[in-house]
Formats: sequence, C-alpha cells, structure tokens
Amino acid sequence: MKKLIAILSTIAVISMFSGCLIVAPEDEPKIVIKTSKKTPDPEPEPLTQPTVTVKYSITCKNGTSYTISDWCVKKDNIVTYANSGYNRSIRAGGEDMIMNLPEGYYKVYFSFEDEYQLNPSDYFNSESIYLNRDVIYTLYERQATISCRSAGTPVKPQLYLAGSDGSEIDLICE
Repeated sequence: MKKLIAILSTIAVISMFSGCLIVAPEDEPKIVIKTSKKTPDPEPEPLTQPTVTVKYSITCKNGTSYTISDWCVKKDNIVTYANSGYNRSIRAGGEDMIMNLPEGYYKVYFSFEDEYQLNPSDYFNSESIYLNRDVIYTLYERQATISCRSAGTPVKPQLYLAGSDGSEIDLICE
C-alpha cells in the first residue's frame, strides 16, 4: 500500500509540474499538441470622415437714412433664407445677420415698404454673388441728381452694397 501511495503521489506531482501528460502506445502515431499563437487583431476599418458642409454668414449693415423693413437672401434663385418667417427690419445704422448658408450663388433682397404683406415688386435685389466665406455688406445710397421729375412721382433711391471683400454691387428694383 505504501508503494501504491508513493506511485500515485509521484504521478500527481509529475502531472502538476508537467501541465500535460500524454500516454500513448508506441505503435500509434504521436499526438502533437500545438499551441495556437494569438492572432493579431484585424486592422480596424478606416473611419470614413463625415462630409462636413461648411456654412457661411451674410451680415447686412444699413448705411442709409432709411429703415429696411425686410431683407433676405435667395440661393440659386430658388431657396429663400431669412432669419424668420416675419419681416426682418434693420434701422438706419443697424445691422442683422443670416447664418448657416451653404456655399453657392445668392441674391440679396431688401424692402423699404412699411406694409404687413410685402409683394415681390416691393424688393430691391442684388445681382448674383458667390458666397464662399463670411461676408459683411453695407447698404449705401448713391446721391442722384434729378433734373426733371413729374409731380407726385416718387423717386426710388439708387442703392448699392459695399462688401467686406471689396466688391460693390448695384441693387435693382424689379
């Protein structure tokens, strides 16, 4: 019995220190145990950068003695951008800004009519401008000499925009 305990103890000690004990008959092929190497983690998929649409702003300063009763900008003569659905007035010497405008061609519209419901014919508009940076436009009035005028016919001011980019844009009344 002592021999049996000694043999079992020896086997237990050997198995604890060897970690793995394989017993196979000589006539059978040897069993090979391969330890798998840790495969490297696959390369992470490259992150696709979200398309960032740069937005710009147009600031309008009123350099005339008139109060602008409403102003807005139209992109590609289709989409109208304004600060709200209501008329946006700019007092003489004041300023207002329309932000978050995508790059593109715009026309700037101004009205001096003091009416609740404005018509398209109540607006002065600029020629198309290409917006690719923030810009400040100051509205000015040209001094016009009128040699002859019918009595009772109102004279519309000759207006232009002076841009912070050095541009000068005449306004027309449609």
